[in-house]
Amino acid sequence: MEILKKVFVLFLFCFIGDIISEFLPFPFPGSVLAMILLFVCLTCGVIKSPQVEPVSDFLLNNMSLTLVPPTVSIISYIGTLRDILWQFFFICIVTTVITFVLTAYSVKLTIYLLNKLKGDEKNA
Repeated sequence: MEILKKVFVLFLFCFIGDIISEFLPFPFPGSVLAMILLFVCLTCGVIKSPQVEPVSDFLLNNMSLTLVPPTVSIISYIGTLRDILWQFFFICIVTTVITFVLTAYSVKLTIYLLNKLKGDEKNA
């Protein structure tokens, strides 16, 4: 029963994100809004990490299962995509490189800020 409560919390955020995205005057994915809301609630302490951690760990560990069906679906439309296939691959490669670069700089910034914070604590 405890795990169902934790699943409910995540689905509640997904639902709220979808509802908010319906009322926005511009298109914005509800799932992204849900992640932003969850992040804000976790950061502010409204929701504690143990309330969602087991379910989120399970979903992260099994993420490949959620990505296989869309990939298979894209392959089934290869005939339709044939004319724009090189553009599709170009976009995939460029966005992958951008993601790698941004992730590397995010980690570098986080390490810098953590080291700076530790230095401030030692001086205090």
